[in-house]
Amino acid sequence: MNKRTRYSKGQIVAVFTIVLPVLLGVMALGVDFALIYFNWSMVQKAADAAALAGASQLTGVSGSASSVQTAVDNYVNGYACMNGISDPAATYPTLCTETSHPGGFADKIVFTTNTDTQVSVGIKRTVPYYFGKMIGLNTANVAAKATAAIPPPGTIPNGLFPIGLPCKSPCNNLNDLLSGLSSLSNSNGTGNISLGSKFVLNNIWNASSLPATGNWGWLDVGQGKGASGLGAVLQGGSPNTYTTSSSLSPATGVGKGNSAPAQSGLSSRLSSCAASNPTSYDPCAAGNGGAVPNSLCSNPCLVSIPVLDYSGCKGSSCSMPIEGFAQMWLEQDSSTTSGIDACVVTGNNCSGAEGSGSASNYGTLAPPVLIN
Repeated sequence: MNKRTRYSKGQIVAVFTIVLPVLLGVMALGVDFALIYFNWSMVQKAADAAALAGASQLTGVSGSASSVQTAVDNYVNGYACMNGISDPAATYPTLCTETSHPGGFADKIVFTTNTDTQVSVGIKRTVPYYFGKMIGLNTANVAAKATAAIPPPGTIPNGLFPIGLPCKSPCNNLNDLLSGLSSLSNSNGTGNISLGSKFVLNNIWNASSLPATGNWGWLDVGQGKGASGLGAVLQGGSPNTYTTSSSLSPATGVGKGNSAPAQSGLSSRLSSCAASNPTSYDPCAAGNGGAVPNSLCSNPCLVSIPVLDYSGCKGSSCSMPIEGFAQMWLEQDSSTTSGIDACVVTGNNCSGAEGSGSASNYGTLAPPVLIN
Protein backbone atom coordinates (compact mmCIF):
# COMPACT_ATOMS: atom_id res chain seq x y z
CA MET A 1 0.00 0.00 0.00
CA ASN A 2 2.81 2.43 0.90
CA LYS A 3 4.60 1.66 -2.34
CA ARG A 4 1.44 2.23 -4.39
CA THR A 5 0.86 5.62 -2.62
CA ARG A 6 4.40 6.75 -3.43
CA TYR A 7 3.81 5.94 -7.11
CA SER A 8 0.50 7.88 -7.13
CA LYS A 9 2.13 10.97 -5.62
CA GLY A 10 4.83 10.90 -8.24
CA GLN A 11 2.27 10.70 -11.07
CA ILE A 12 0.32 13.67 -9.72
CA VAL A 13 3.47 15.79 -9.54
CA ALA A 14 4.36 14.86 -13.10
CA VAL A 15 0.87 15.67 -14.41
CA PHE A 16 0.79 18.95 -12.46
CA THR A 17 4.17 19.90 -13.90
CA ILE A 18 2.80 19.43 -17.42
CA VAL A 19 -0.60 21.06 -16.84
CA LEU A 20 0.54 24.07 -14.79
CA PRO A 21 2.14 26.01 -17.68
CA VAL A 22 -0.97 25.42 -19.77
CA LEU A 23 -3.21 26.70 -16.99
CA LEU A 24 -1.03 29.75 -16.46
CA GLY A 25 -1.02 30.43 -20.20
CA VAL A 26 -4.81 30.22 -20.40
CA MET A 27 -5.15 32.54 -17.42
CA ALA A 28 -2.69 34.99 -18.97
CA LEU A 29 -4.52 35.00 -22.28
CA GLY A 30 -7.76 35.44 -20.36
CA VAL A 31 -6.35 38.66 -18.94
CA ASP A 32 -5.46 39.83 -22.45
CA PHE A 33 -8.91 38.95 -23.81
CA ALA A 34 -10.58 40.76 -20.89
CA LEU A 35 -8.50 43.83 -21.73
CA ILE A 36 -9.50 43.57 -25.39
CA TYR A 37 -13.19 43.30 -24.47
CA PHE A 38 -12.90 46.26 -22.11
CA ASN A 39 -11.38 48.37 -24.87
CA TRP A 40 -14.06 47.30 -27.33
CA SER A 41 -16.76 48.48 -24.92
CA MET A 42 -14.98 51.83 -24.56
CA VAL A 43 -14.70 52.21 -28.34
CA GLN A 44 -18.38 51.33 -28.76
CA LYS A 45 -19.34 53.93 -26.18
CA ALA A 46 -17.26 56.53 -28.03
CA ALA A 47 -18.82 55.58 -31.38
CA ASP A 48 -22.32 55.92 -29.91
CA ALA A 49 -21.55 59.36 -28.46
CA ALA A 50 -19.87 60.54 -31.65
CA ALA A 51 -22.77 59.43 -33.86
CA LEU A 52 -25.33 61.15 -31.61
CA ALA A 53 -23.27 64.33 -31.54
CA GLY A 54 -22.86 64.32 -35.32
CA ALA A 55 -26.58 63.75 -35.83
CA SER A 56 -27.34 66.81 -33.69
CA GLN A 57 -25.96 68.91 -36.56
CA LEU A 58 -28.32 67.48 -39.17
CA THR A 59 -31.25 69.54 -40.38
CA GLY A 60 -33.32 66.88 -42.11
CA VAL A 61 -33.83 69.19 -45.09
CA SER A 62 -33.69 67.29 -48.38
CA GLY A 63 -30.28 67.72 -50.02
CA SER A 64 -28.62 69.17 -46.90
CA ALA A 65 -26.15 66.33 -46.28
CA SER A 66 -23.18 67.99 -47.99
CA SER A 67 -23.77 71.42 -46.47
CA VAL A 68 -23.66 70.08 -42.90
CA GLN A 69 -20.87 67.56 -43.45
CA THR A 70 -18.12 69.77 -41.97
CA ALA A 71 -20.13 70.42 -38.82
CA VAL A 72 -20.95 66.71 -38.53
CA ASP A 73 -17.26 65.74 -38.85
CA ASN A 74 -16.21 68.30 -36.24
CA TYR A 75 -18.78 67.06 -33.72
CA VAL A 76 -17.96 63.41 -34.40
CA ASN A 77 -14.23 64.00 -33.90
CA GLY A 78 -14.75 66.19 -30.85
CA TYR A 79 -17.07 63.80 -29.02
CA ALA A 80 -14.87 60.84 -29.94
CA CYS A 81 -11.98 62.66 -28.28
CA MET A 82 -14.02 63.47 -25.19
CA ASN A 83 -14.76 59.76 -24.87
CA GLY A 84 -11.13 58.65 -24.94
CA ILE A 85 -10.44 58.23 -28.65
CA SER A 86 -7.06 59.80 -29.35
CA ASP A 87 -4.00 59.61 -31.54
CA PRO A 88 -0.78 60.15 -29.58
CA ALA A 89 1.39 59.79 -32.66
CA ALA A 90 -0.66 62.45 -34.52
CA THR A 91 -0.96 60.08 -37.46
CA TYR A 92 -4.55 61.18 -37.82
CA PRO A 93 -4.48 64.91 -37.01
CA THR A 94 -8.27 65.25 -37.02
CA LEU A 95 -8.26 63.53 -33.62
CA CYS A 96 -7.09 65.20 -30.46
CA THR A 97 -3.70 64.12 -29.15
CA GLU A 98 -3.22 62.82 -25.64
CA THR A 99 0.23 62.51 -24.09
CA SER A 100 -1.00 60.17 -21.34
CA HIS A 101 -2.53 57.66 -23.75
CA PRO A 102 -1.23 54.15 -22.88
CA GLY A 103 1.69 53.03 -24.96
CA GLY A 104 0.90 50.65 -27.78
CA PHE A 105 -2.69 51.84 -28.17
CA ALA A 106 -3.70 53.64 -31.37
CA ASP A 107 -7.12 54.89 -32.45
CA LYS A 108 -8.59 55.74 -35.82
CA ILE A 109 -11.97 56.96 -36.98
CA VAL A 110 -12.36 54.66 -39.94
CA PHE A 111 -15.37 56.39 -41.45
CA THR A 112 -17.93 59.11 -40.87
CA THR A 113 -20.84 59.17 -43.30
CA ASN A 114 -23.99 61.22 -43.17
CA THR A 115 -27.23 61.57 -45.08
CA ASP A 116 -29.91 64.22 -44.59
CA THR A 117 -31.17 62.42 -41.48
CA GLN A 118 -28.52 59.88 -40.37
CA VAL A 119 -24.88 59.75 -39.26
CA SER A 120 -22.78 56.58 -39.14
CA VAL A 121 -19.41 56.36 -37.39
CA GLY A 122 -16.80 53.59 -37.32
CA ILE A 123 -13.85 53.58 -34.91
CA LYS A 124 -10.92 51.17 -34.65
CA ARG A 125 -8.45 50.74 -31.79
CA THR A 126 -5.22 48.74 -31.80
CA VAL A 127 -4.71 47.02 -28.44
CA PRO A 128 -1.34 45.43 -27.49
CA TYR A 129 -1.11 41.93 -26.08
CA TYR A 130 0.84 41.53 -22.87
CA PHE A 131 1.00 37.83 -22.09
CA GLY A 132 0.12 36.92 -25.67
CA LYS A 133 3.56 38.03 -26.79
CA MET A 134 4.91 34.76 -25.36
CA ILE A 135 3.15 32.89 -28.18
CA GLY A 136 3.75 35.46 -30.90
CA LEU A 137 0.65 37.66 -30.48
CA ASN A 138 1.52 41.36 -30.57
CA THR A 139 -1.62 43.44 -31.18
CA ALA A 140 -5.35 43.00 -31.66
CA ASN A 141 -7.78 45.32 -33.44
CA VAL A 142 -11.15 46.14 -31.89
CA ALA A 143 -13.75 48.01 -33.90
CA ALA A 144 -17.18 49.47 -33.27
CA LYS A 145 -19.74 51.32 -35.34
CA ALA A 146 -22.89 53.27 -34.56
CA THR A 147 -25.65 54.99 -36.51
CA ALA A 148 -27.79 57.81 -35.15
CA ALA A 149 -30.82 59.39 -36.81
CA ILE A 150 -33.15 62.33 -36.32
CA PRO A 151 -36.64 60.87 -36.87
CA PRO A 152 -39.82 62.92 -37.24
CA PRO A 153 -41.68 63.56 -33.98
CA GLY A 154 -44.36 61.01 -33.22
CA THR A 155 -45.15 62.14 -29.67
CA ILE A 156 -45.31 65.63 -28.18
CA PRO A 157 -45.05 65.13 -24.39
CA ASN A 158 -46.36 68.63 -23.59
CA GLY A 159 -46.55 72.18 -24.89
CA LEU A 160 -48.74 71.63 -27.98
CA PHE A 161 -50.06 74.98 -29.27
CA PRO A 162 -53.86 75.17 -29.75
CA ILE A 163 -53.98 75.60 -33.52
CA GLY A 164 -53.68 73.06 -36.33
CA LEU A 165 -52.33 72.99 -39.85
CA PRO A 166 -54.65 71.28 -42.35
CA CYS A 167 -53.33 68.63 -44.70
CA LYS A 168 -55.66 66.14 -46.31
CA SER A 169 -54.57 62.52 -45.99
CA PRO A 170 -52.30 61.19 -47.36
CA CYS A 171 -50.02 64.01 -46.20
CA ASN A 172 -46.58 62.43 -46.39
CA ASN A 173 -44.09 65.29 -46.15
CA LEU A 174 -43.46 69.03 -45.90
CA ASN A 175 -44.18 69.59 -49.58
CA ASP A 176 -47.61 68.01 -49.20
CA LEU A 177 -48.29 70.29 -46.25
CA LEU A 178 -47.10 73.51 -47.88
CA SER A 179 -48.75 72.81 -51.22
CA GLY A 180 -52.14 73.49 -49.67
CA LEU A 181 -51.18 76.56 -47.66
CA SER A 182 -51.74 79.55 -49.89
CA SER A 183 -50.32 82.29 -47.65
CA LEU A 184 -47.76 80.27 -45.73
CA SER A 185 -44.58 79.78 -47.69
CA ASN A 186 -41.36 78.26 -46.43
CA SER A 187 -39.46 79.89 -49.30
CA ASN A 188 -39.97 83.40 -47.96
CA GLY A 189 -40.83 82.39 -44.42
CA THR A 190 -43.84 84.66 -43.96
CA GLY A 191 -47.56 84.22 -43.57
CA ASN A 192 -50.51 85.46 -41.57
CA ILE A 193 -53.01 83.24 -39.82
CA SER A 194 -56.19 84.79 -38.46
CA LEU A 195 -57.28 82.60 -35.59
CA GLY A 196 -60.31 82.08 -33.46
CA SER A 197 -63.12 82.80 -35.95
CA LYS A 198 -65.45 80.46 -37.81
CA PHE A 199 -63.96 78.97 -40.98
CA VAL A 200 -60.71 80.56 -39.91
CA LEU A 201 -58.41 78.31 -41.89
CA ASN A 202 -60.06 79.09 -45.21
CA ASN A 203 -57.62 81.95 -45.61
CA ILE A 204 -54.61 79.62 -45.70
CA TRP A 205 -56.09 76.58 -47.39
CA ASN A 206 -57.26 76.05 -50.93
CA ALA A 207 -60.86 75.40 -49.89
CA SER A 208 -61.67 73.46 -53.04
CA SER A 209 -59.11 70.85 -51.98
CA LEU A 210 -60.58 70.48 -48.52
CA PRO A 211 -64.39 70.59 -48.57
CA ALA A 212 -64.93 70.68 -44.83
CA THR A 213 -67.22 72.94 -42.90
CA GLY A 214 -67.39 73.92 -39.26
CA ASN A 215 -65.50 75.82 -36.62
CA TRP A 216 -61.83 75.44 -37.48
CA GLY A 217 -60.54 77.91 -34.95
CA TRP A 218 -58.78 77.11 -31.71
CA LEU A 219 -58.18 73.47 -30.88
CA ASP A 220 -59.03 71.84 -27.59
CA VAL A 221 -55.64 70.63 -26.36
CA GLY A 222 -56.87 69.98 -22.86
CA GLN A 223 -57.95 73.48 -21.87
CA GLY A 224 -61.67 72.79 -22.24
CA LYS A 225 -64.24 75.54 -22.69
CA GLY A 226 -63.77 79.17 -21.74
CA ALA A 227 -61.31 81.96 -22.33
CA SER A 228 -59.17 81.42 -19.23
CA GLY A 229 -58.14 77.94 -20.36
CA LEU A 230 -57.35 79.29 -23.81
CA GLY A 231 -55.14 81.96 -22.30
CA ALA A 232 -53.24 79.33 -20.33
CA VAL A 233 -52.40 77.16 -23.35
CA LEU A 234 -51.57 80.20 -25.48
CA GLN A 235 -49.00 81.10 -22.88
CA GLY A 236 -47.55 77.72 -21.96
CA GLY A 237 -48.95 75.16 -24.36
CA SER A 238 -50.89 72.03 -23.54
CA PRO A 239 -49.99 69.98 -20.44
CA ASN A 240 -51.16 66.82 -22.21
CA THR A 241 -49.28 64.28 -24.31
CA TYR A 242 -50.35 63.76 -27.93
CA THR A 243 -49.25 61.19 -30.49
CA THR A 244 -49.91 60.47 -34.15
CA SER A 245 -52.58 58.03 -32.99
CA SER A 246 -54.49 60.81 -31.19
CA SER A 247 -57.33 63.01 -32.45
CA LEU A 248 -58.27 66.61 -31.66
CA SER A 249 -61.49 68.60 -31.73
CA PRO A 250 -62.23 72.32 -32.03
CA ALA A 251 -62.48 74.28 -28.79
CA THR A 252 -65.98 75.67 -28.35
CA GLY A 253 -67.10 78.63 -26.32
CA VAL A 254 -63.91 80.66 -26.68
CA GLY A 255 -65.15 83.38 -29.06
CA LYS A 256 -62.67 84.96 -31.41
CA GLY A 257 -59.79 84.87 -29.01
CA ASN A 258 -59.97 88.60 -28.31
CA SER A 259 -60.84 88.11 -24.64
CA ALA A 260 -58.59 89.53 -21.96
CA PRO A 261 -57.30 86.10 -20.78
CA ALA A 262 -56.43 85.08 -24.36
CA GLN A 263 -54.70 88.37 -25.08
CA SER A 264 -52.81 88.20 -21.80
CA GLY A 265 -51.67 84.61 -22.43
CA LEU A 266 -50.33 85.31 -25.90
CA SER A 267 -48.74 88.60 -24.80
CA SER A 268 -46.93 86.83 -21.98
CA ARG A 269 -45.54 84.25 -24.40
CA LEU A 270 -44.39 86.90 -26.87
CA SER A 271 -42.72 88.91 -24.12
CA SER A 272 -40.74 85.87 -22.99
CA CYS A 273 -39.80 85.21 -26.63
CA ALA A 274 -38.04 88.54 -26.86
CA ALA A 275 -36.18 87.95 -23.60
CA SER A 276 -34.90 84.59 -24.93
CA ASN A 277 -33.77 86.00 -28.29
CA PRO A 278 -31.16 88.71 -27.58
CA THR A 279 -30.02 88.82 -31.23
CA SER A 280 -33.63 89.28 -32.43
CA TYR A 281 -33.11 86.59 -35.05
CA ASP A 282 -36.25 86.09 -37.12
CA PRO A 283 -36.67 82.71 -38.86
CA CYS A 284 -39.61 84.17 -40.79
CA ALA A 285 -37.54 86.96 -42.36
CA ALA A 286 -36.85 86.76 -46.08
CA GLY A 287 -33.69 84.79 -46.73
CA ASN A 288 -33.77 82.80 -43.51
CA GLY A 289 -36.12 80.19 -44.97
CA GLY A 290 -37.72 79.32 -41.67
CA ALA A 291 -34.45 77.95 -40.25
CA VAL A 292 -34.10 77.95 -36.45
CA PRO A 293 -30.60 77.69 -34.91
CA ASN A 294 -30.10 75.34 -31.98
CA SER A 295 -29.57 78.33 -29.69
CA LEU A 296 -33.28 79.17 -30.08
CA CYS A 297 -34.65 75.68 -29.50
CA SER A 298 -36.09 76.66 -26.13
CA ASN A 299 -37.50 79.98 -27.31
CA PRO A 300 -41.25 80.23 -26.48
CA CYS A 301 -41.96 81.60 -29.98
CA LEU A 302 -41.08 78.18 -31.40
CA VAL A 303 -44.28 76.18 -31.00
CA SER A 304 -45.27 72.63 -31.89
CA ILE A 305 -48.39 72.39 -34.07
CA PRO A 306 -50.44 69.32 -34.99
CA VAL A 307 -51.00 68.57 -38.68
CA LEU A 308 -54.64 67.51 -39.01
CA ASP A 309 -56.92 66.00 -41.60
CA TYR A 310 -59.90 68.36 -41.49
CA SER A 311 -61.74 66.72 -44.36
CA GLY A 312 -65.16 65.48 -43.31
CA CYS A 313 -65.14 67.76 -40.27
CA LYS A 314 -68.65 69.20 -40.02
CA GLY A 315 -69.64 71.37 -37.11
CA SER A 316 -67.86 71.93 -33.84
CA SER A 317 -68.10 68.37 -32.55
CA CYS A 318 -65.86 66.73 -35.13
CA SER A 319 -62.75 64.74 -34.28
CA MET A 320 -59.71 65.17 -36.50
CA PRO A 321 -56.86 62.61 -36.61
CA ILE A 322 -53.34 63.89 -36.03
CA GLU A 323 -51.16 63.04 -39.04
CA GLY A 324 -47.98 64.41 -37.51
CA PHE A 325 -46.38 67.48 -35.98
CA ALA A 326 -44.78 70.60 -37.42
CA GLN A 327 -43.28 73.65 -35.77
CA MET A 328 -44.01 77.32 -36.33
CA TRP A 329 -42.35 80.56 -35.28
CA LEU A 330 -44.63 83.24 -33.82
CA GLU A 331 -43.78 86.78 -34.90
CA GLN A 332 -43.48 89.56 -32.34
CA ASP A 333 -46.21 91.65 -33.98
CA SER A 334 -48.77 88.90 -33.40
CA SER A 335 -51.95 89.50 -31.42
CA THR A 336 -55.15 87.63 -30.73
CA THR A 337 -57.30 90.34 -32.31
CA SER A 338 -55.54 91.01 -35.59
CA GLY A 339 -54.17 87.53 -36.09
CA ILE A 340 -50.96 85.64 -35.54
CA ASP A 341 -48.06 86.17 -37.91
CA ALA A 342 -46.12 82.94 -38.17
CA CYS A 343 -44.10 80.75 -40.48
CA VAL A 344 -43.54 77.03 -40.77
CA VAL A 345 -39.97 76.33 -39.70
CA THR A 346 -37.64 73.66 -41.02
CA GLY A 347 -34.17 72.34 -40.48
CA ASN A 348 -34.03 71.76 -36.74
CA ASN A 349 -34.37 69.00 -34.16
CA CYS A 350 -35.74 71.31 -31.49
CA SER A 351 -39.09 69.68 -30.88
CA GLY A 352 -38.05 67.82 -27.73
CA ALA A 353 -40.43 65.13 -28.92
CA GLU A 354 -40.16 61.39 -29.04
CA GLY A 355 -39.23 60.33 -32.55
CA SER A 356 -41.11 57.83 -34.66
CA GLY A 357 -39.80 56.04 -37.71
CA SER A 358 -43.33 55.86 -39.10
CA ALA A 359 -44.22 59.54 -38.67
CA SER A 360 -44.14 62.03 -41.55
CA ASN A 361 -41.46 64.70 -41.77
CA TYR A 362 -43.03 68.15 -41.84
CA GLY A 363 -39.79 70.07 -41.46
CA THR A 364 -38.92 69.55 -37.80
CA LEU A 365 -37.36 66.49 -36.27
CA ALA A 366 -36.95 64.82 -32.89
CA PRO A 367 -33.62 64.73 -31.00
CA PRO A 368 -31.08 62.17 -32.29
CA VAL A 369 -31.50 58.51 -31.34
CA LEU A 370 -29.29 55.48 -31.91
CA ILE A 371 -30.75 53.11 -34.47
CA ASN A 372 -27.77 50.76 -34.86
